[in-house]
Amino acid sequence: MSQAILAQARRGGWNLIFDADDTLWDSNVHFLEAQSAFFMALREAGLDDATRIYAAIRSHELSIIEEIGYGRRPYVMALRRVAEELIEPELHLRVQPLVEKIGAALLERHCELMPGVAATLAELASRHRLILFTKGQPDEQMAKLERSRLRGFFSRVGVPREKDAAAYERLVAQANLDPARTVMIGNSPRSDINPAIRAGLRAAVYIPHAQTWDLEQEELAADARILTVPSFPHLTELF
Repeated sequence: MSQAILAQARRGGWNLIFDADDTLWDSNVHFLEAQSAFFMALREAGLDDATRIYAAIRSHELSIIEEIGYGRRPYVMALRRVAEELIEPELHLRVQPLVEKIGAALLERHCELMPGVAATLAELASRHRLILFTKGQPDEQMAKLERSRLRGFFSRVGVPREKDAAAYERLVAQANLDPARTVMIGNSPRSDINPAIRAGLRAAVYIPHAQTWDLEQEELAADARILTVPSFPHLTELF
């Protein structure tokens, strides 16, 4: 964005749309740790082919996402299916409790806020309208939002099955947003940044996260409306 537009944004009255997982709070690291524990459980049952296990997880995960969407519960379902597929029947009863323990731990884990998120949202909410727009299972995401104590900052919360350009266009229409004064903020090029730009929003702010899920990675569009900041608190310098 140009300096003139940035100066206008700092005066307030804009619509700031936020992703949640790995933007407001850590999330994907929990999946990676669950995956590591799952590999160990299958290794104890005699299966030590990490490439095969990972391929099976990805295949079942994508299939379940098509059925019911993203989230922790779908991932646990994928782990169960992989264990049933790859482990010999006579060993499955030994492995199943370990898989259930891994799944329960993933579902119950508290997501820690990224540094400076609460204070930054409080400041931004004093000048702008804040909206949460994040993928996942609605009940899971709303529970995480309530536990985070951030709910009061957002005038609207949406949990779509997918965040593509059409989803952003629907949000703009349903929430009566002016695209020229609306910005998307998140860590995923695939779901947060590129589709928001394709949908015609004024800008998108990319906040890289070291543990962003690999399926959310893609090359950022070559567009001057995309800004990159190193951390969440830097948003107050823009808005």
